[in-house]
Amino acid sequence: MRASATCLAAALIGGSLAPGSEGLVFRAQARARGGATAGRQRGSFCSGVECPTVGKSVGALGRGGQMLMSAAAAGEQEAAAAGKLPWLDSTMPRELPDEISAENPLRVVIAGGGVGGLLTAKYLKMQGYDVKVIEKTNAFRRFGGPIQLASNALSTIKAIDSTFFNKIMEYFTFTGIRTNGIKDGIRTEWYCKFDAITQMADMYSLPYTGVIDRPDLQAVLMEDIGEGVVFNSQTVVGFENTDGGVTVKLKDGGEVHADVLVGADGIWSQVRAQMWNEDVRGENGGATYSGYTVFAGETIYAPKDYWDVGYKVYIGPGQYFVTSDIGRGRMQWYAFLALPPGSKSREDNIKYLKDHFVGWSPEIHEALDCTSNNDVEQRDLYDRPPSLTKSWAQGNAVLIGDACHPMMPNLGQGGCQAMEDGYILTNMLKDVTHRSQIPETLESFYRSRIIRTSVVQGLSRIASDLIVKNFDTPMKVTLSPFNMDAPGGINSFMTSVMKPVLPLIFFAQFMYLYSFHPVSLKEGECAELTNKERARARIQVEECWEAAKKDGTFARGYERAQKQFS
Repeated sequence: MRASATCLAAALIGGSLAPGSEGLVFRAQARARGGATAGRQRGSFCSGVECPTVGKSVGALGRGGQMLMSAAAAGEQEAAAAGKLPWLDSTMPRELPDEISAENPLRVVIAGGGVGGLLTAKYLKMQGYDVKVIEKTNAFRRFGGPIQLASNALSTIKAIDSTFFNKIMEYFTFTGIRTNGIKDGIRTEWYCKFDAITQMADMYSLPYTGVIDRPDLQAVLMEDIGEGVVFNSQTVVGFENTDGGVTVKLKDGGEVHADVLVGADGIWSQVRAQMWNEDVRGENGGATYSGYTVFAGETIYAPKDYWDVGYKVYIGPGQYFVTSDIGRGRMQWYAFLALPPGSKSREDNIKYLKDHFVGWSPEIHEALDCTSNNDVEQRDLYDRPPSLTKSWAQGNAVLIGDACHPMMPNLGQGGCQAMEDGYILTNMLKDVTHRSQIPETLESFYRSRIIRTSVVQGLSRIASDLIVKNFDTPMKVTLSPFNMDAPGGINSFMTSVMKPVLPLIFFAQFMYLYSFHPVSLKEGECAELTNKERARARIQVEECWEAAKKDGTFARGYERAQKQFS
C-alpha cells in the first residue's frame, strides 16, 4: 500500500509544478531601487533597469493594455453619466426569436475576465456572437505571475486561432524541451526525470510545455478581442433563468439579458454559489483547505544549470520545494508547507523558510538567499472535490474553469482545463440553431467534460497529500552492507524502491493529459518554434542580466552566467 502511494505521489507531481499553475497566482512586490520600478514588475523592467529586448515586447503589449484601458475607460465615463454601463440598455429586448441568425446572434455574458474567460470570449466572438465580459477589477493591470501552458492547452489555442497562437509564442518560454524532474531534496541528486513531457509531445506532434507571463497573455488576448467586449468595475452576483434566456444580475443593481451566462469567475464564484445553493466562501461554500500553504518568490540569478534545466522539484520528508525558469532571466520558486489555514506570513519569510529547509539542498538555499523578503508572497491553497453529483449547468447558465473544477497546482493543469472548457463549450454552441436548444446543450457540455476534469482534479489533490505523507529521502546503500546513507524508515525504503518504476507512470500520466489535442503541428513546425524561442531567450536573458548587473540587483552567478553565454 505504501509502495503504491509513494509511486502515485511521484507520478502526480511529474511535470506539474511549473510556475503559474492556476492554484497559485504570485504577485511580485515592486521595490524602489534608485528611483526605478523594481524588476519584479512584469515585463517592462528588469531589476530597476529597462531591458531593451523585454522593453520592446512590452511596448507591443502596451497597445493591448491601452486598448483594454480605452475600451473600459470610455465605457465607464459614459456609465458614470448614465448610472450604468452603456450596453445595459433598458430597450434591449428580453427575448429574441427562437432561431439564431446573423440578425439575431447568440448573446453571451461571461462573468470573469481571467485567461479562461477571455479565451472563451475570443472564440465565441469569432463565431459572430454578441459577447460581453464582465470583470470586477476597474482596469487592466500588469498583475499576476507566470502561467504554465502544457502541450494540450497549446494545441487548444492553436485550434482556436493559429495566428493568435503565433502571437503568444513571441512571449513564450519553453521548459518542456529541457531537463525537468524530481530531485532528492537533501542530497541534490536527480531522483527521477520527466522525460515523458518531451516524449508525449513528440508522439502527438505538439508544442512543448512552457510558461508565459499572465499579463502578457491577457494583453495579447485583449488586443485580439478588441473594444466593446470587456467591461470593468462590475461584478456578476446572480442570475435568473427566464423563458427568453437568462437575466444576469450585477452588484450595482443593474441587469443584463442574454441567451447564455458563462460563469468563469474563479474558485469563489458567485454564479456557482447560486447554482449550487452554497455560500461563496466559508463552511457552506464547498471549497476545502488543501492542508498546504505555499510561499512564492521571484528573483534574477543564474543557477549553474540555467540553460539545461526547466524546473526542479525537491522532495523530502513533509514538504517540497520547486524552482523554475520563467523567462527573461528570471527564476521563480515555490515552497509548499503543511500548515494550518490562516497561518500568517512571518516578518522575515526568507529566514523562516531557510529554517524550515535547514539541511536541505544548497540549491534551495541559493534560491532563497537570492530573493528579497519583499518579493515573497504566501497563499493558502483551496480546491473542491469533483462535482459528480452537481451539474455545471442550470437552464441557460453554465460554469467553466475554477468556478466548477478548481485544482491543486501539482499538474499545472488549472488554466489548461479552463481553456479546454471554453473550446468545447463554443464548439457545442456552434451547433445550436435555436435558443430553445441551449439548456440541453449546456447540460451536454457538463457531461462531456466531467470525467476528464474529475480525473485531473482528483489527481492534483491526491498528489499533494501523498507527497507530504509518503515521500522521504530515498534510502541509499553504501559499499558497506551495514551502512545506509539515509533514514531507515519504510517511506525512505519505498521511495528508493519505486524509483525505476516512476518513468513508466509518468509516461501514462502525460499520455492521458496530452491525449486531448485538437490539432497537431506540421512536420518541422515544432523545431522551428523552439529554435526561435531559444534564440530570442538568449538575447533577452543576456540583456536583462547585463542590466541587472549594472543596477547592482543581479543576485548571484553573474560571472558564471557570462561563461554560459561564451
